[in-house]
Amino acid sequence: MLCPCGSSLSFNACCQLYITQQKHPSTPEQLMRSRFSAYAMKNGQYIFDTYAAVPRLKQSVTEIQTWADECIWLALKIHETDNTTVEFSAYYVVDNTLCELREKSNFTLELGQWRYIDGNITVHNENGTIKRNDLCPCNSYPTAWSAKKGKKFKHCCAK
Repeated sequence: MLCPCGSSLSFNACCQLYITQQKHPSTPEQLMRSRFSAYAMKNGQYIFDTYAAVPRLKQSVTEIQTWADECIWLALKIHETDNTTVEFSAYYVVDNTLCELREKSNFTLELGQWRYIDGNITVHNENGTIKRNDLCPCNSYPTAWSAKKGKKFKHCCAK
């Protein structure tokens, strides 16, 4: 299975190493990619654990997990990255509606590990309703990790 983060690597050779804590991300971009993969793989605990200490106090594993479970995470596109920020778009489906969330995220090093602080959402669009017999929207994103390209939504990401 390809990694949900959009790399050309398999999940077990990419973000799974971070999510299972076999390795720690060495850049903010690696952390951002692994957080997206954790949403796609429905791992709310990892997302919670990768918040910086102060913003973590305002988070709930249950709320994070609920959000991850409610959505079908399709693709991640990195727009820009520097030493402490990553601007990205995450594409997902919720209630049969295709959405784009574009955010510029802020990261910090805490005790030698990268952590997510917060982000400025610049775009949060609903891009249309998807019907079961429509072509799956993952076909529109080159970085989508679905293995069923060319399938209808009901036979692909909606399964």
